[in-house]
Amino acid sequence: MAYRRRREKSIKSEINIVPFLDVLLVLVLIFMATAPIISQSVQVDLPDAVESQSVSNEDKVPVILEVAGIGQYAISIAGERSEGLTEEMVTQMTKQEFEKDPNTMFLVGGASDVPYEEVIKALNLLHLAGIKSVGLMTDPI
Repeated sequence: MAYRRRREKSIKSEINIVPFLDVLLVLVLIFMATAPIISQSVQVDLPDAVESQSVSNEDKVPVILEVAGIGQYAISIAGERSEGLTEEMVTQMTKQEFEKDPNTMFLVGGASDVPYEEVIKALNLLHLAGIKSVGLMTDPI
């Protein structure tokens, strides 16, 4: 009888790195795609609400531009309120007041349900009239 000698297989102690490289490649692609999105930001200096100034009765009466809704503007000049104004009328009236006295304080107020875009439009209207400094009205805390 011939005895066959069994050869025992030796244990391989190698690491299969192919799956590791596949995962690594996917992660690199994800980071390459998301890095530009994350790095695009705008530095904004936001004001503190606690240190807001209030308008006293001793000051001149400010010109108040109110945004009541989409395209609905009202202006209070020297206590007289004008409602239902168009954008052109708002620009014209504020420009006249600014030319009379460049130190006039201009304030913008908006209802809480008015879209933010409408308040920005009101600020742009004042900018078109040549007014550089505008205050925003809020309810006291």
